[in-house]
Amino acid sequence: MPTDADHVQANTFLFADLAGFTALTEAHGDDSATAIAGDFAAAVETILADYEAEEVKTIGDEVMIRTPDPATAVRLGLRIVDELAFHGSPPVRVGIHSGPAIRRDGDWFGSTVNLASRVADAAGPGEVLLTDRTRRELDEGNGFDLREGGARYFKHVPELVPVYVVSEPGRMDPGLEIDPVCRMAVAREQADSMRKRRGSRYYFCSVECRRRFDQDPRRYIALSPGARAARKGFLINLGAFATVGGAHLAVWAARGFAGASMGMLLLFAAWAAALLVHYRAVRALL
Repeated sequence: MPTDADHVQANTFLFADLAGFTALTEAHGDDSATAIAGDFAAAVETILADYEAEEVKTIGDEVMIRTPDPATAVRLGLRIVDELAFHGSPPVRVGIHSGPAIRRDGDWFGSTVNLASRVADAAGPGEVLLTDRTRRELDEGNGFDLREGGARYFKHVPELVPVYVVSEPGRMDPGLEIDPVCRMAVAREQADSMRKRRGSRYYFCSVECRRRFDQDPRRYIALSPGARAARKGFLINLGAFATVGGAHLAVWAARGFAGASMGMLLLFAAWAAALLVHYRAVRALL
């Protein structure tokens, strides 16, 4: 079937969004969160007017931008977090990746676009995160400070992807966290207070947020990235146990349980016990 798609090689895609927007919605309600997302998108559009870049679309709290020049994307990302990510603001973050993409009907598609969006998801509040592909396409002497962010796995990407945190020379790291109650960005040095619970630190913008947290900490810890990661790890472990154990059980049942070895039964019993310990550890974290 013929299409009007164009394959374009020189692209850098920038995604700017609000970290933890789902939790932000739960904290502020649908109407307020929608207004926050709208204000954010409008602010990004105002900044974009000074750059030779294309706003592709806005999806909820996420703005997708495309430019053929990676340095332009980095400068734009730095300005977005410089002007929009600060103490008391929604937690703004930016992800950038370069590579080929397909243009069709005013939109852009392909693995480059998908990875750029996932890099934004991995960025912290007030952070501009870019891939090694974008770093290599930047000219020498571009004036950016780059700090290694490690190599990470991203969804549907089989190999590790090195990422870098980029900043402007001389610019201090704002040290932004997310208030677990109101979900707004909090600069650690400007936080009203801090609570430490089970090895994690939580920063608060006000006495009221700290008071609400103290009344029911589990309610707010359950929304944190660490809690989501802990739940995800347990579900992966449980799914593996169910899949492997179910497959063995089906084979044993088909053979009238003649092939069920004591060693394998002990292995699954130990795995089940480990799952129980894992479950209790996750419950204790929350």
